[in-house]
Amino acid sequence: MTKTSRFRLLGLLILLSFVGQADALSQFALLTANRCVNCHITAQGGAQRDELGQYSMDGVGLLAPNYVLPGKTAYADGLVLMGADIRGQMARSHTSPEAERQVFPMQVALYSVIRPSNALKIEGSYNFGPEKYAGQRAWTASAIYQPNYNWPALRIGHFQPSIGMRYDDHTMLVRQTPDVIGATSLIAPNYAEYGAEVHYYKKLWLSLTAGIYSARALSENTVQDASLIEDRDKPSFLGRIVLWPKLVEQKMNFYLGGSWLKNSDFLMTNLFAGVGLQDKIAVMAEYALSDKEGVREAKTASLDITLQAIPGLLLFARGETGEVTHIRTSARSVDLITRQAVFGMQIFLTPQIELRPEYRILDTETFRSSRYALQLHVFY
Repeated sequence: MTKTSRFRLLGLLILLSFVGQADALSQFALLTANRCVNCHITAQGGAQRDELGQYSMDGVGLLAPNYVLPGKTAYADGLVLMGADIRGQMARSHTSPEAERQVFPMQVALYSVIRPSNALKIEGSYNFGPEKYAGQRAWTASAIYQPNYNWPALRIGHFQPSIGMRYDDHTMLVRQTPDVIGATSLIAPNYAEYGAEVHYYKKLWLSLTAGIYSARALSENTVQDASLIEDRDKPSFLGRIVLWPKLVEQKMNFYLGGSWLKNSDFLMTNLFAGVGLQDKIAVMAEYALSDKEGVREAKTASLDITLQAIPGLLLFARGETGEVTHIRTSARSVDLITRQAVFGMQIFLTPQIELRPEYRILDTETFRSSRYALQLHVFY
C-alpha cells in the first residue's frame, strides 16, 4: 500500500467514526407478521439480530439476492453472535440556502452477543466516534435472563429504555423537541441509561414492559437554561404495553400500544399503532407528548406509509408535525411549530447492502427548505 493510499484509508476511517443510529425497521413487523423480539436479541429490536433476523433478508437483493458477505455471524456452535452496521450519507444542510452538498459518515457500529446457556444472553454494542447529541452514548451492555419462554425476561445493564416504537431514523419528530430552529433531540440516537427492565411476551398478541433507570443521560437535555431532569440520580420509571392481534391470519397484521416514561415533574407519553397487509403495505402512526411541568410542553405526531413494490424494494412517505409551548410563570409563549414530509425508497441491492434515497421538505418558524439525500447502509 502506497503512502497516499494509507492517508486515504486513514481519512476514510476518521470520516466513518461519526456516529449515527441503526435500529429496528418497525414496518417489517407489519410486513412479516413478526414481533421485534422474533428477529432481534432484545425485546424492542435494534442492534444485534438473532439467526432468524439474519436469515430474514436472504433472497431479497435486487442485484444479488443470494449474496452473503464473507465470513459468518455465529461462532462456537452459536455461543457467540457478531454483527455490524455501517452508514454513510450525501446531503445538504437545511438551515442555509448556500449550504454545500457533502458526503459524510453516519455510523460504524459493532454488536456482539454471548449465549452461555439457553436462559442467559449477554449483549453489547459500540459506536465509534464522538457523541454529538445530548444523552447520546457510544456503548451498550446488558444481561438478559429468561428461564424459559413462559417466564418474563429480565434485562439489566446500560441500554435504551423501551420508549415508544424503535425506528432507524433519528430525525423523526417523535424523538425530538420542535423549536425555533427546527428540532432538537429529546431521545437521542443511541440514548442509553443504566437500568433494569422486565419483559413479558409469552402470549403472541401481547407484550408488556416495566422498567426503572437512572436519568444521567436524559438530564443532559435542557429547557430554558435548566436541566430537563433536575436530579440525574433520581430514577425514571417506564411502563409499556403493545397489542399484536392478527386481524386476518397470514394477510393483515396490526399493533397498538403506548409507553409512559416518568421522572419527577417530567413525563413522556408515546401512543402508537400500525396496520399492514403482509408483504404489501404497512401504515404506522405515533403521537408523542413530553411535559416538563410548568416549563415546556411538546407534542409531535408522525404518519408513515411503506409500500413493498417487490421483495427488496420499499417505497415510503412520511408526514410529521410538532409543536412546542414554553411556559413562563402563568403565561404561555407563542407556540413554535415544525413540519416535515419525507419521500424515499429503501433499495436492497443485496441482502446486506441498502441504498436509501429520500426527498425531505422541512417547514419551521425560521426557514422552509427542501433537500434530497442518499444514504448507503451496509449491515451484517
